[in-house]
Amino acid sequence: MFRPDWRRRPLVVLSNNDGCVVSRSAEAKALGIAMGEPYFKCKERLSAADAVVCSANFPLYADLSERIMQILEGALPDVQQYSIDEAFARVDSSRDWVPFCRELREEILRGTGVTVSVGIAPTRTLCKLANETAKHRREYKGVMALTSREEWQPLLEDTPVGDVWGVGARLRVRMHALGIRTAAGLAACGLHYMRKHFGVHGERLVLELNGTSCLDDAEPPVRQQIMVSRSLKEGVRDYPTLRGALCGFVEKAARTLRAEEMMCSGLYVLLRTSHYCDAASHYAANQGVPLPCPTDDTRLLVHAAAALLENLYKPGFEYKKIGVLLTGLEKVQQIQPTFEHPDVAPSRLMAVIDRLQQSGHDIHFGSRGVKTPWHRSFVSRAYTTKWDDIPETSLR
Repeated sequence: MFRPDWRRRPLVVLSNNDGCVVSRSAEAKALGIAMGEPYFKCKERLSAADAVVCSANFPLYADLSERIMQILEGALPDVQQYSIDEAFARVDSSRDWVPFCRELREEILRGTGVTVSVGIAPTRTLCKLANETAKHRREYKGVMALTSREEWQPLLEDTPVGDVWGVGARLRVRMHALGIRTAAGLAACGLHYMRKHFGVHGERLVLELNGTSCLDDAEPPVRQQIMVSRSLKEGVRDYPTLRGALCGFVEKAARTLRAEEMMCSGLYVLLRTSHYCDAASHYAANQGVPLPCPTDDTRLLVHAAAALLENLYKPGFEYKKIGVLLTGLEKVQQIQPTFEHPDVAPSRLMAVIDRLQQSGHDIHFGSRGVKTPWHRSFVSRAYTTKWDDIPETSLR
């Protein structure tokens, strides 16, 4: 959007700490750059192709996402945001929505500079299929509607089963073993057969591909755990740096815990060296501990995590990854007090700290330290969220 000189050049976006490729332009895909490929493995190929390399810029992505969602919510009923770049809306099936959606698409382009695609269908699975088709076939001008079986059946026959929303890599292998190769083949399976081999999930896939909606009102799965980890690009040997990094991860995990109005009753810490080092230099370990009572207090979680790290840490190794896992999650409303722990209410101090951080204040616990063992070398400017990074132009 803000760098037209980057268009038509290979471009990749790297994960936190510039570790792996997490997004690729079509030109980068043509170079054979794989999703999730470590940057150090493809660095020379990207350089030889004069590719653009960007570190992840989440504040910019989140701001643009919010702008798009505001436009959608002002134009469509019952908008449900599914991810940072995707949303569903329930609309009246008796109306032809294609002209309206083309106008909406132009409005988003004018308001944000982002090009979007739209899929219209009776179910979310067919919507995803229509959306993906509209994205890659110019004749649909960014909007595709599948309103009858006659319209979506040819598309199902041309779609590999692995491209169906909800069919992951493992499920695809199992379906191939049973002779199910296309979306049409999946749609033709009997419900009893699918439930026998793939459970309720497989049965829902068949219903959705046949135009019967069964995902709209499905309750979202309850989160079972919260994981925060990161690769340490340069490698870390000293304990204080590792401890500071871990405490920062615990802070982030605890904020997520409180944002979802949950508490945890268990905590794990993981620590390892590089996968690519020789056997003598390799070390990987993890250890967990049950907490005395469910909590969302960062101070208690940091104390527990630091004690585990002290047990796991061995001098002499160059550590490349560290992380924390919160387990035993429960909704605050479901937690009952006990004689040993009568006060199970959320921490008021933590709520104040969260509000300060949400207001833009850089406040954190001293255990996190001031130096971090990771970096992002290719961060683009914060074009929409920072005054100094707003684009400027000169007219003469």
